[in-house]
Amino acid sequence: MLIPSIDVVSGRAVQLVGGERLEIEGGDPFRWMDRFSVLGEVAVVDIDAARGDGDNRELIEKLCSLGDVRVGGGIRDLDTARRWLDSGAAAVVIGTAASPELLSELPRDRVIAAIDSRHGEVLSHGWREQTGDDLLDRVSTLAPFCGGVLATFVELEGQMR
Repeated sequence: MLIPSIDVVSGRAVQLVGGERLEIEGGDPFRWMDRFSVLGEVAVVDIDAARGDGDNRELIEKLCSLGDVRVGGGIRDLDTARRWLDSGAAAVVIGTAASPELLSELPRDRVIAAIDSRHGEVLSHGWREQTGDDLLDRVSTLAPFCGGVLATFVELEGQMR
């Protein structure tokens, strides 16, 4: 399954290498939504929200009105997840806060657990905090409570590898 992704920082589409270094400033996210939506579902990640540096909520809500969008970044509680689903997101992608308790409160088919890791160790809070948890252990714990798992290998992210 191919799901294109638009990462958003300060209202602009970006590509980051390793979650930090700006590689490409892609400009208007609506242009990318128009191009990517021909494939079906598009993932939109609010990098600012993931890092706790504000959010791009209004922009992403508009993107949700244009097609099937799975929204991720900064979704750390039940109210926020439900608000996105009620705002038109096809699904929510929950990373840092993903737990059996939270995920079990949401419709399984509309939840993706994002598990970000560096060299097999799970990271949280926009890839900035080490958890000490093992990637495969986290997958086993969360898989029964979600419709899918999105694994990001941060050490390779943005490098086309």
